[in-house]
Amino acid sequence: MKLLPFALFAGPLLAAPVFAQVQLPVGSVSANQSFAVRSGSTFTAANLDSYAGKILVVMLMTPWCPFCQSNTISVGDGILDFFNASTRGALRGKNDHGVEIRSLLLSTEPASTWDATNASFSSAQGFQQWGLDAATNRTNPRVALGYYRGGFIPGNNLYDWGEDRRRLVVLNLVAGSASHQNREIVINQNFFDSSQNAAARAAINAVRPAPVLRTYTAWTGTVALPLNAAAAHHDPDGDQVTNLQEFFHGTNPLAATPGGAGLALAAGSAGLELTYQRANNLGGITVEHLVSTDLVTWTALPGLAPVATDAGDHERVRVPLPPRTGGPAFYRLRLTTN
Repeated sequence: MKLLPFALFAGPLLAAPVFAQVQLPVGSVSANQSFAVRSGSTFTAANLDSYAGKILVVMLMTPWCPFCQSNTISVGDGILDFFNASTRGALRGKNDHGVEIRSLLLSTEPASTWDATNASFSSAQGFQQWGLDAATNRTNPRVALGYYRGGFIPGNNLYDWGEDRRRLVVLNLVAGSASHQNREIVINQNFFDSSQNAAARAAINAVRPAPVLRTYTAWTGTVALPLNAAAAHHDPDGDQVTNLQEFFHGTNPLAATPGGAGLALAAGSAGLELTYQRANNLGGITVEHLVSTDLVTWTALPGLAPVATDAGDHERVRVPLPPRTGGPAFYRLRLTTN
């Protein structure tokens, strides 16, 4: 509220770029930002995707600013030291779900005169790497800082950026994470201090890895199928559900399941729906939804939008069906392994 009169009287051309910035909110997905990382005596080009499969903790700071140093120390003490503690055992360097955590200090000053300070400070605070918020040739500094703060300020004077030159950004870089999108912003915080430690750790611990997908081949090694009934089309328990269908639906191929796989038609809010049970975390399998009017010729239905609901050890799936006219229709699933 105190900024508004200043913005009005300072002149719209100068003030608008400074005070119109709105940082990217937590939960939004970041573009693949680029920067330079120190490798030996030189810098190499890197970007967010260089850390694929991990949680990345990035501290963007000005090395000559004591307040920036203080905030960076808070990140080292409150986040990095916590997750890297030897008392975490097998989870050392990882979050509570086993996702590896990488840390990176990026200097907003590209001049080589600050390299020794950056190297020493990043090491002292427990950062695994340090680099520049700039290209490898030390040009275009503060691109990532400008991106996450909501906009870039032209010019080389960091004072024009106000107090926004000590920003902590944490991103999920696990593609297929069970909790977050790839490159989702987990933390985007200017002025990080120790009062925010608990919330920051909880946000990092909320990131879950990608689920381990189960394939049909791996599944057959866990269910002791009879040698004379081990093929995908066999039905050792005689419930009219094949081994491949049992895998897909998450049922036991050696114990007859009343009602089979639960494949049924139901009345939905917008018409008929096909419903069935599906096992969690399936991989290497393709499902097609087929329709027939004579039980002889079957046609795949394109453009369907299945809706899955978590049911604990499996999912319940609803598939809204397109409206039909004319005589009766029959539906079934066709499963193939990839």
